Amino acid sequence: MKKSKIICLVVSMLMIVTVFPVVGLPIQPSEIKNTTVIPPRFQAPTPGYAPVPPADAILDAPLLKETRQITPATMDDVVIGIIEQVDESLFLSYEQNLTANGPRPTESASCIAAAEYIYNQFQSMGLEVRYCPWSYAGYDSDNVEATIPGIDTTSDDIYIICAHYDTVSSSPGADDDTSGTVAVLIAAQILSQYQFNHTIKFVAFSGEEQGLLGSAVYASEAASQGWDIIGVLNCDMISYAITSNDGNNLIVFENTASEWLYSYTVGINNEYDQYIDLTLHHGGSTWGSDHNSFWDEGYDALFYFEYTETPYYHTAQDTIAHINLSYGVKNTKLILATLTELAEASMLSDPPAAPELIGPTNGVINEPYTFEAVSTEPDGEDVFYYFDWGDGTNSGWVGPYGSGVTGSAQKSWNTVGTYTVKAKAKDINGAQSSWSPSILMTITTDHPPETPTITGPAEGEPGNAYLYTLSTTDQDGDQVYYFVDWGDNLTSGWLGPFNSGASASATHEWAEEGTYTVQVKAKDTYGVESDWGTLDVTMPVIVQKHQVTQLQYFLQQITQLLQNLGLRSIRG
Repeated sequence: MKKSKIICLVVSMLMIVTVFPVVGLPIQPSEIKNTTVIPPRFQAPTPGYAPVPPADAILDAPLLKETRQITPATMDDVVIGIIEQVDESLFLSYEQNLTANGPRPTESASCIAAAEYIYNQFQSMGLEVRYCPWSYAGYDSDNVEATIPGIDTTSDDIYIICAHYDTVSSSPGADDDTSGTVAVLIAAQILSQYQFNHTIKFVAFSGEEQGLLGSAVYASEAASQGWDIIGVLNCDMISYAITSNDGNNLIVFENTASEWLYSYTVGINNEYDQYIDLTLHHGGSTWGSDHNSFWDEGYDALFYFEYTETPYYHTAQDTIAHINLSYGVKNTKLILATLTELAEASMLSDPPAAPELIGPTNGVINEPYTFEAVSTEPDGEDVFYYFDWGDGTNSGWVGPYGSGVTGSAQKSWNTVGTYTVKAKAKDINGAQSSWSPSILMTITTDHPPETPTITGPAEGEPGNAYLYTLSTTDQDGDQVYYFVDWGDNLTSGWLGPFNSGASASATHEWAEEGTYTVQVKAKDTYGVESDWGTLDVTMPVIVQKHQVTQLQYFLQQITQLLQNLGLRSIRG
């Protein structure tokens, strides 16, 4: 009897130890950036149709290999230039193109169409691209892989950024996992403009929702061929956030062998914090995405996952309307910066200079306006220009133009507001300049006055006042004011109001000789300003002095002559 009680006690204690941690209350995540702190554990969702591993499955077995030693990252202008190219419009365009296929279950026509789209995008970037067909567990499909070979001939290191492009049959998968696939495509597009010491592979998997099938075959084949994959960055569900807390935090899952890689991405996040602005959380081990296939083959890998899991997971509501583009951009920047530092990026060529941007500052809705940009390329190569219109749209790359040749694009706005217009340039190798100084373009429903004319003397004498006539018309018939800049650091202030089409006048005298560019602009009664009209005025003092000297000489001669005549009369 005593023996049976002891056995019951032991069994009860084992249940307390093994069961309670599983069914207990969840631990609230805390914000951490210090990898020495013991972090909370998070749980990622499982693939849609995949069998769940048994409770006694070992998901975090330490691998019998040396910990990778990589120099910690320090801020690099090349990396900054890379991650600053990631923006919401780019993220959205890829999201729209992929989700347009609808749900993409493995083997479906829409899944095949998505694979073709990804393949074509990789190919258009000039990358080495291939389909990687696989057959597993009764399914047949294709992974899509693009490669940038490393330029260091002594290195066979490979880094992978990956995501899955398939979805469950009930969902278009804007978050799961179009968002991760978008990160892979953005990385490929931007990094195709650079070169790297080590090889990078961009991989989109299918079969993830059936149990990581595509990645399992890919990782197994890589291991059998002896690929030296140093690190894998898996992006799965990285775009859902409805609060600022959601949008400022990100979970990163890793196993014991991949702790060095987690520490590295934390270092990247800290180093480029002003460009990324995230707090990372140590997720621990989880099997529920394609990174696990690489763990199974002894490779180190991370799994980046949104801080708060979308409630629309595996539903028809997992749409673009329920993702956060800003959050997706921040997460993509972190992953891209990590990959860039690991693979050791450098420029393919010297980038063009930041372009000079020329264009109007005022306009009205639905009227087209022309903006011009000009840049020089240090190697004399042709350049392309890209205009950002400040309303979420852009011109795309226009060109090519010769180095130093002006490029232009037109834009109209259909909403009243002030828009920040800027431009950048790239050369034929894809090396991009920094952004130009911006132009603030104010769009109203009211038309500005026409550019005014200024008429009057084009030359004169310093110290004398001269009269100038100002004239313009306002398309809306509003009264106008004039403002004259006399070119000598003096202005007229606003003069008026005057009726549209009526002339106004202003006088001015210049104190010193020289050539002055007189400028005049007009505004209507609503404050909408015109562009500047100009007139060059010269004060030719030297010429006037010479003319005065000749006149004085002539008068002196006449006076002397009269004096002589008078003397002779007296003597007679």
